[in-house]
Amino acid sequence: MEYLGLVAWIVAFALAVKWARSFRKRKYDIVGQRRYYYILSAIILSICIGSLLTRGVKQGLDFTGGSIVEAGVYELTTPAEIEEALNKFEPTDFKLGDIAIQTSTDMVPDEHPEEGKPAEFQRIILRLTNDTGTQLEPAQTREILDYLSSELGDLKELRTASIGPTISDELTYNAIKALLWSLVLQLLYIFFRFGNQLRYGIATDAALVHDVIIMIGLYSLAGREIDSPFVAAVLTVVGYSVMDSVVIFDRIRENSNNWWAEHGYDEQIPYADIVNQSVGETMTRSINTMLTTLITLLAIFYFGGSTLQNFAFSLLVGIVAGAYSSICIGAPLLVTINNRYPVNPLKTSSWGDLDDEVVPEDFMPDSEKATPAPPRPKKAKAPVPKLVDDNEPAGDGGRRRKRGKRS
Repeated sequence: MEYLGLVAWIVAFALAVKWARSFRKRKYDIVGQRRYYYILSAIILSICIGSLLTRGVKQGLDFTGGSIVEAGVYELTTPAEIEEALNKFEPTDFKLGDIAIQTSTDMVPDEHPEEGKPAEFQRIILRLTNDTGTQLEPAQTREILDYLSSELGDLKELRTASIGPTISDELTYNAIKALLWSLVLQLLYIFFRFGNQLRYGIATDAALVHDVIIMIGLYSLAGREIDSPFVAAVLTVVGYSVMDSVVIFDRIRENSNNWWAEHGYDEQIPYADIVNQSVGETMTRSINTMLTTLITLLAIFYFGGSTLQNFAFSLLVGIVAGAYSSICIGAPLLVTINNRYPVNPLKTSSWGDLDDEVVPEDFMPDSEKATPAPPRPKKAKAPVPKLVDDNEPAGDGGRRRKRGKRS
């Protein structure tokens, strides 16, 4: 089933490349169709927000606290078999709460094999909490490992760790703070980068919020856990989406300045046409950049193992949403803002041009302006002495020609 999904991605890549190349020969009215893009985004955002309000998000141990157990089994097993075994587990003085299970897809070499044990094992990772949602005690973790050893065969204990509620609350606070600070700093950067025009920063941040809500909402719909790598993926997508938006906005500014330079600063600029032209000129570049990034992420998602699939999935969703929002949300928002607050050209100073050179005569009255001086008479050149030979007299101002010695 996974390979069918990979084939579907390859077909989608081929269609996207063909569509991107068509922008070199055909003009699409993307800005003129912005109403439909707004409606599509509103539907997607409504579904994501509805899932967040009704189902919420499944938080990982990084945000809820709990215990993590990493071990190796010497026979291939599945998460379903481990979950079935844990459902039969009857602890002595505690009850298990949330359980998350991850397994590698194949056997990995054991770098330090024990005597009499196989030289390779399958890695399994258990994320566990008790019925109160907190971490397990070391003795309770030991009891779970002993039980799994009796059910699944010999185990090799690799790592155990616990995260308390205080640390999880701090991680949640830092994650939210990092996201908010990134949005504020992006707004300020775009504001100063594009001539102190706030419209570019507002359009950029609106597209970024659009991407973040879609990422979290699809995680809620898919029932995936949000952990620290997910926060890293969100911040990565924020940076990627801004990069794409800056390229498009810079082309819009360049084409706007060229139009004003050709038609004059007093003319009303056809801003929608300029934005649509700029999007079309950068579309091939934007799609190709997105596809090259997605190729790497798909390789991680399908062949990177269960530990990296969650991170790759979040980046896949975010990169696609970021490319869409930069083209179909950010740029059209500039036109929507311009309809209410028309853009004004930033006239540059012409001081220092040759036509505006200041000379002293400009400050003198017309009657006192100096008249150009008459040309000076050319001096007569002094006569050149005439050269004479040795056997001729050096009269009449002549001089003898010097001869070199013959060898």
